[in-house]
Amino acid sequence: MSAASNDAVVRRIFDAFARREALSLRGLFAEDAVWTVPGAGVMAGTHHGRDAILRFLARLPKETDGTYRSELVDVLVSDARAAALYRARGTRNGRTLELDQLLLFTFEDGVVSRVLALPSDPGAFEAFWA
Repeated sequence: MSAASNDAVVRRIFDAFARREALSLRGLFAEDAVWTVPGAGVMAGTHHGRDAILRFLARLPKETDGTYRSELVDVLVSDARAAALYRARGTRNGRTLELDQLLLFTFEDGVVSRVLALPSDPGAFEAFWA
């Protein structure tokens, strides 16, 4: 894959998530893809497989009564990897989340094989998802 193709995939992921069209993400992830979220909150963990990742992404708006939003700020790409900086916002159980996060993507055979989520403020991230 080229850097331009990887950039397009990352942008399609954010666009589909914003439009709440999770099923359109299906072809962008490898069947055995892995998405890792650090911490101990309800959204933390390692999600193995495309279907588990789609369930994880669908759970974000459910956990926040539909308030969770991710605004893509910038994407840095190469032929094998991408880093997406975005602003996460939402409310949950009387708490508000508004922080920058980084998603590190690895690509294989034209699709996402791994994602690692890195919040800019792990303490605020943990408190929100506790």
